[in-house]
Amino acid sequence: MLVPDEVTIGIVKDRLQQTDCKNGFILDGFPRTIPQAEYLDQVLKEMGVGLDVVLNIHVEDSEIIKRMSGRRVCLACGASYHTLYNPTKTEDVCDNCKSNVIQRDDDKEETVLNRLKTYHDQTEPLINFYGKKGKVVTVEGQDKIEDTTKAVIAALNSRS
Repeated sequence: MLVPDEVTIGIVKDRLQQTDCKNGFILDGFPRTIPQAEYLDQVLKEMGVGLDVVLNIHVEDSEIIKRMSGRRVCLACGASYHTLYNPTKTEDVCDNCKSNVIQRDDDKEETVLNRLKTYHDQTEPLINFYGKKGKVVTVEGQDKIEDTTKAVIAALNSRS
């Protein structure tokens, strides 16, 4: 479940009014709904600030499910693993401290599927909302973070 709009919007508005945001800011994960986007537009207009770009990093659902449902974590030392990309040497045993590694509830396939449904129902419409304003830049999410970062930088540079 998402945090209620009134709470989220209030937090973001207060944050954007801080002095360290006067020369620009990046919002990650906000807005998540059309009402939040409409309110953000209103707040930015009141502040005399324009929205430069909305970055959409696209990854197929099947890939998201594979990436998230394979994650494992050691509760003792915090080490992170992945069943496909970074497995433990001994199944379900942390390489660092030899404690058990677990799959967090947030990473279980059922939870991931529910989160994807929420995304498609509530957040994905923002691509069209901001697309009509010419603000959306879409980049394909790559297997490696470094490759996605390069694609994002190239896409943003092509807009300037």
